[in-house]
Amino acid sequence: MRIIGKDIYLLPFESQHLNNPRYYSWLCDPEVVKYLGRDELLAGVPFQEIKVYVENLWKAKHCHFFAVFHAETDVFIGTSKISFGSERDIKHQIADIGIMIGDRGFWGRGLATETLRAISAFAFDSLSARKLSAGGFEENEPLIKAFMKIGFKVDGRLRKHLSIGHDYCDHILMSCFEEELIHDPKQNTMNSWG
Repeated sequence: MRIIGKDIYLLPFESQHLNNPRYYSWLCDPEVVKYLGRDELLAGVPFQEIKVYVENLWKAKHCHFFAVFHAETDVFIGTSKISFGSERDIKHQIADIGIMIGDRGFWGRGLATETLRAISAFAFDSLSARKLSAGGFEENEPLIKAFMKIGFKVDGRLRKHLSIGHDYCDHILMSCFEEELIHDPKQNTMNSWG
């Protein structure tokens, strides 16, 4: 299966991605992981623990984990995840989405927006999601803007909920329905998968 966006494509995250040194290097980079909400990564995590985490994602029945590639160069640049986290979420067709553009050389190019657009369309079209949910650190303005650019709306905020070093910031909660998703007007075709 391949999910194709404008400047990116996604493939199921497999062992070759897990064992690619790029992936582990991203998870050891404080600038990359500081907004993931996983404090253990900031302290440094042995590869074996990352392997167990990924293996648990593979076992999770309603989780879809992807490797993200830059389309023009075929470079592995990040990861993305769609997850129906509980039986309640499955019943109500609510999927949570997340993203990590790990290769800092690809930051600031709009690739997070394109990745979010592609996986959101996939979640609605192929996984029968009714609603997508997401969250982010208020301080991570590029991510919040990427979500808003494709049609996500702010549902609310949990005040001073997430820690950054010795400080706290708000957790911004967002969601999107299929009719709200903004497709790229410059792209003639919808994202494709198969």
